[in-house]
Amino acid sequence: MNTFRMRARVAALAALSTLACLAPAVAAQFSVSITRLHLGAGHPIETVVLSNQEARDVAFEVRALRWTQKADGTWDLAPTQDLVITPLIVKLPADADARVRIATLSPNVATEQAYRLELQELPDSPNAPAGALRMLTTVSLPVFVQPAKAEARMEIAVDTIDAKNATLILHNTGTAYAPPDNATVRVLDAAGRTLHEGKLDTNYVLAGARLPLQATLPAPACSRAATVELAIGKAAPIAATVSPAQRRCAP
Repeated sequence: MNTFRMRARVAALAALSTLACLAPAVAAQFSVSITRLHLGAGHPIETVVLSNQEARDVAFEVRALRWTQKADGTWDLAPTQDLVITPLIVKLPADADARVRIATLSPNVATEQAYRLELQELPDSPNAPAGALRMLTTVSLPVFVQPAKAEARMEIAVDTIDAKNATLILHNTGTAYAPPDNATVRVLDAAGRTLHEGKLDTNYVLAGARLPLQATLPAPACSRAATVELAIGKAAPIAATVSPAQRRCAP
């Protein structure tokens, strides 16, 4: 089973900061069988297995959220009834497993539809050990309803370039999401010589969405930059030209 250990997120940070000095923190620890769900016409239902790794019972409420991206790359999450979840309340006995089934009501899509499956630990779970601070765990799993042969197609554009940074816009024109990954950015002069090379991390870019990126740039590279290349993971580099209107090289 492909599993990972879930860590807790505190619902009220103010309360945590006040109480953390008084008592040790205790959070639910469990694993999931799938960390990214893919549904579609040929596979409209998926089952997630939750495994409790503690010697106490834990309960979670499960809900679906529609997931889109704004122009600035931030996420917009909204309640939805597009997915059917069974059960909505999951009870995990000590050292045992439980199953959650997720189904799409619209498996035939032309462009990928993205969702988040959120599992929120219920506060009426058994108390933590005496003297310990009980923290409630929230886990969010991505769910994608995809068309046949879904794939991401990435393009890049230069927004601005100045003496400190190159601001880039990563655009997914495909029918599937691009996952978070490591990337290498190279700035080239008109002769194709490398003026600067650096590393950055990309986040999810949903189908049709844009993600702004900022790459650190040495000041001398600004006036000579002609092309910016971005290589995401093991994919071939994508490139964009730098026009005079995009330069902000003056200090």
